[in-house]
Formats: sequence, C-alpha cells, structure tokens
Amino acid sequence: MKPHLGLALEAELSPSRFAEVGRPAGAYRREDGGVLALVSDFDSLYWPGRALYEGHRLRHRICIYSGNLGARLGVFDGARFTINDVAFHPTLPMIAIATGCYDGGWFFEGELLLWNWETNRSHRVLSENRDVSRVRFVNGDSLAVLLRPRDEEEYGESVAFETFVGGVIADLRSSADLGLRDGEADPRISTFVAAAPTALQFECGVYKPETHKAQWDLAMGGTDFEARHRVWDIAWTGAERVLAVHDCCHAEEWTTAGRRSLYIQGAGHGVQVLERAGSMLVNVVERGNAFTGAADKCGLFEVRDDRLHSIAHFDGGMLFSVDRAGRLLCRDTGDLERKRARCDRLLNSDGREELANDLGHFDCFNHSIRLDGGKGLYFLRGTPASSHQGKVLCLVDAMNRVQECFRWDPEQSHLMCSTARLMADGSLVRAFRVHDPQPSNFGAFIEALEMPSGRPRWRRSFTALATALEPIGHSSRLVYALTDGTLGVLDAKSGDLLHEERVEVHGVNTMVLSLCAQGDRVACGTLDGRVLLLRIGAGR
Repeated sequence: MKPHLGLALEAELSPSRFAEVGRPAGAYRREDGGVLALVSDFDSLYWPGRALYEGHRLRHRICIYSGNLGARLGVFDGARFTINDVAFHPTLPMIAIATGCYDGGWFFEGELLLWNWETNRSHRVLSENRDVSRVRFVNGDSLAVLLRPRDEEEYGESVAFETFVGGVIADLRSSADLGLRDGEADPRISTFVAAAPTALQFECGVYKPETHKAQWDLAMGGTDFEARHRVWDIAWTGAERVLAVHDCCHAEEWTTAGRRSLYIQGAGHGVQVLERAGSMLVNVVERGNAFTGAADKCGLFEVRDDRLHSIAHFDGGMLFSVDRAGRLLCRDTGDLERKRARCDRLLNSDGREELANDLGHFDCFNHSIRLDGGKGLYFLRGTPASSHQGKVLCLVDAMNRVQECFRWDPEQSHLMCSTARLMADGSLVRAFRVHDPQPSNFGAFIEALEMPSGRPRWRRSFTALATALEPIGHSSRLVYALTDGTLGVLDAKSGDLLHEERVEVHGVNTMVLSLCAQGDRVACGTLDGRVLLLRIGAGR
C-alpha cells in the first residue's frame, strides 16, 4: 500500500506465502519445467444473508512462478471469464489463455488472450465473443484453438454442449490491430469447422477440469500453501487480537504479531462475528443443496476457552444483528425450496426467545442490513411486508414492539445491496445501489442520514458497491471498502473524501470485504483470505 495516501499496511497477520492465489482451479507447467502457472478463481460475494455481484475487481487469476515455486514472476487478473486452458509460448515469457463459459441461457461467451508476464502486456486476439476451450502453440507464431459454438442453435440444440470447432490461427495480433471491432466476425476463424478434439491432436481430448486440479495438488504438495477464501467478518477481541471468519473455518484468532492463537474448523463456515456484552459470537452457516433438497442451516456460537459453545441452532440461514442491550435479531434468510414458513426470532441477552414470527419478506439483495449497537434492533421490510419494494427501516424496541423509522427507498427509487453503520453522533451512514433495468445506468452511493428522521445530510456517488463501512472510534471519520478494490476514508459529517486508493499487498491486487477499527488501526479481511492490519492517518 501507499502510505502517502493515509492508509499504511502495518502487518499481514495471515500467511503471506501464496496468499495471492485464491481458490485453486488448475496448474500448468512449461515443458522444460522452469515455469509454473497456477490458475485460480475468486468466488462471488454471496451467502444466504447477503449478496454483492456487481463491480468485482477480481474474478479469475493466473500466477506465474519459477518451477520450484521459489519466486513469483507475474500475476494476471485480466480474464473476464473462466480460465479453461493455458499454453506456454515455446521461447518467449508468454502464455495463451483460453477463457469462456456458457451464459446459462443461450450463448457461449469468452475470449482468447495473450499475456507476457515480463512486460505485463496483454491483448485480446479474437474480435468475436467466443468460448475458447483449448489452446496450444503450434510454433511461436501460430495457435491451435478449440472453440465452443456461438450459441445453442449453431450446430443444433441437442448437440450444442458436445460440439467443438477447431482450427489454427496463424496471425496472433490483437483484433484491434487488425482493424476489427468488438463483436465483428473474425476472418481468422471463418474456416474453422466442427471436429473431434483429437483431430487437432490435443493430448487430453475434451478438456477435463479434474486433470489440471490434480496437477495443482501435485505442484503444491509439500508446500506451505493454506487454502483461504473470503474473510466475511472481522472483529477486535482485545488490544492485540483479531477474530476473523472465512470460507475455510468457523473462526480464527490472530495476534497483531502474526501468531494464530485459535483455529476452529468443521461443517460449514463462519459468516458473521458479533460482540455481545463483552463476549464474541460467531454465525456458522452450512449451505444447502437445491439438487438434493438439503436446506441451509446455521448455528450461533460463543467463542470461549478456545472453543465454540453452542447458543442456538436454526433450520435455515440467519442474518444476525445485536443491539446495545445484547438482544439478537435473527432474520430468517429463507429456504432453498420454500418448503417451510419463514420465522424471524429475537433472543434476549440471556438467550431466551422473546419473539418468533415473520417480520416480512427477506432476500439477500434487498433486505440485508445489519445495524449493531443501537437502542433497538433494526431491519428492512417492504411495503407491503411481503414485498421487496417500498422498503422501510423498522425498529424492534425494548418492549418488542415493531416501529417504522423512515422510508428506506426514496419515492420512485428501489435501493439494493445495502450496508450501513450507526455513527457516534447518532447519524446513520449507508451504502447502496439504485436499481435500474439498464445495466449501463449503474449507480452506487454512500450517504449520511439523520436519525430518526431519515433526513439526508450528504451523498457521494461511486463506481462500485461498498463491501464494508467502519467508523473510526468516536471521530467523524469512516473507512469504506468497494468491490473494485478501493479503500478510502470519508468525513461522515460533511461527506468530504479524505483518502482513497486501490488496495495492493506486495504489488498484488486484493479486495477488502470486512473492516473493524480500534483507535487508528483497522483490521481488514479480504476476498483472497488475507487478514491485514492497517494504520489510518499515516503520511500527509
């Protein structure tokens, strides 16, 4: 990170070796064994209680290492589609990258890329949007390529998923250098014909993902690689300790010196950390399966004596929030097959259930909100309560009465993907996107509202959604993180932008998902599983 922008990286608490990798997808070794390409993915930001799909900076990655994994030679984040295959140039520090996937409805989309890891220059070869399945260098100037059909009907709907189109591309310049516009038919593949993969002498026939997953296991065997993904939540548990939850554990705790003092695994994974009367609670979700009929379920646990002690279990996922009295609101995230009625619950500070009914429709795009530490328990519901539109911010008060605070959705607007925090002065800062049927009209905002009136103080627009907001102590400053990898600091009273930068760790892009401040130190959890410690206010 760049300290002159006011956000200094103080420490990387979690393991730094291979931290950039992400979720393993495959490994490719150059023929001479001197270079290795590790392919990985970054999952969408979804669990049953929350979803943020737009504006992700990181989706797919290729990391180039020396053959013995002793040095990282380059990182490529430019693939927009799933990486299906990688081929090394016979003499240059360059790879061809085959990407693509079925769009789920009609088209096979993707692109063919060339990337030089020494210069970090890349270009798109084809002008057409094509799902590229396999690629191999015939020589230094030509590529044998295997494509999917353009759509389901090009070769007949019944055989669309078994059909490949193959040939050799002798001119590897970018489509732009050839004067071709995006989407225009590319003459270099006009003579490609439907053929069995073996006709192009591809050594494995049809691409089999498990082949390159096995190569990954072989390449990484004996290394200190630790699988880590999506740090959903993070919290300080003392002056020098941080508790985090991510896809590969229920909970883990780190000292600020980088020692892991707690690591708990089991079925499911942690998605929330909550502080209640000095104790730390963890929400552990076990995902269901629509194909087998298994439903989501979750458990609420207290972290105590280096163990998780069960407080409550739920049939279905739950989104929790806690008020200053220690009461917990448990918003039922629903059921995959809708085989049961939704039931929201309220647990008293001693764990007794005080309320159990349906507070209104919930879905992870429209109704996800967590406001901790207030005088009551807040939630969003539509108008009517069964709707996802016309949302109102509601409060369950100390007498368990539901009160409407203010209209969350302004007139003629529909707000989605919200996150919000209560500030020390009693105001509320929220981030959201405004729904628009035209994707090109994407609008994301952070704004401050007075409480309890909901009267706006200020609003700022952004080009990506906020993953997290975090007040800095009792000051008016607020840290925010966006899906495009931006991290910044705002003055929550005026809306003035104090600092902003794209997050990099050791020269590699990352994206912050969770934040928690203590004084001028901010603990961060990232998409690729890092736990970082930053200091606010460094530099100018």
